[in-house]
Amino acid sequence: MSNVSDLIADPPLRIMAVVAFKFRAARLRHLLDVATGFAEYGDGTVDLVVTTTADEAELAMLERLFIPLRTSGLNMSFIHVAFDPDHPYRITWEHKRVLRERFLADPAYSHFIYVEDDIRLSPLNFAYFRAYRERLRPHGLLPGFLRYEFNDTDHRTYLVDHRDPTPSADVPCVDLDLVRFVNVDPPYQACLVLDRELAAEHVAGVSFDIEASTIYGHGEAERANLAFGYEHIPPGGFSSRYVMPLDRGSLLPLHGSLIRHLPDNFTNRVPPVLRFGTLPVEAMFRGDALMRHVDPHPSDRPQAVAAG
Repeated sequence: MSNVSDLIADPPLRIMAVVAFKFRAARLRHLLDVATGFAEYGDGTVDLVVTTTADEAELAMLERLFIPLRTSGLNMSFIHVAFDPDHPYRITWEHKRVLRERFLADPAYSHFIYVEDDIRLSPLNFAYFRAYRERLRPHGLLPGFLRYEFNDTDHRTYLVDHRDPTPSADVPCVDLDLVRFVNVDPPYQACLVLDRELAAEHVAGVSFDIEASTIYGHGEAERANLAFGYEHIPPGGFSSRYVMPLDRGSLLPLHGSLIRHLPDNFTNRVPPVLRFGTLPVEAMFRGDALMRHVDPHPSDRPQAVAAG
């Protein structure tokens, strides 16, 4: 199969990336990893905006944190957002204002990215989106991402947001050569990637408004990046516009769609909360017959039950 980077041949890009960071010193290591990922984008200029509750002393700490990135070419700035204890997730919506007032107002920008402060969206992830955004355009669909984590007990990787396999033969899908794009539920991915066309559509839609978007369900932080996928869903039984790629040869998710959830906190919780972080990456698109050959999460094994 062709590498996704071989499918695109665009001129250098100008990207605006926004990270929402409710200041917590324990999460600075994740924020540095997120920013480092953007510093490694080689096919364009990245302007990174960190929306943060940090006070003056904490902002100085952030400036020191990013010293290793100062010669990378990454342009960085900070926007202070007052923390409201009655609405602790409002900071996840600050990127909407940046999208409307700064991104769309400057035609030099080609793409807008929003990520939570513990999601590493690599250059390959971005290249995957760009390549398959165009190939899925005729179908009215968008390429989605799958969050995964590393388990410290069995040293394997697990998906964060999907608790059961999605047999690809049983749900709406689109085949593009050796990749099958499968509609999954939920399509949550803790990030949002938009080109200018999608950005203009988003600003004009219901999902852009924090109150109006409640019609789509989900929590405030989840709607900040998820609800856009519920608008203009194409016919054919699809539950959202986001589809996830299955490599039909290996039966694994396409590598470019897998994004690291850096804290690894869901899969390592004992016991797991609502079984999040318990589906092995290799089980995402397996049917019942193939699931017999996939080892379960440590919490689902007999010895773990007996130990409890």
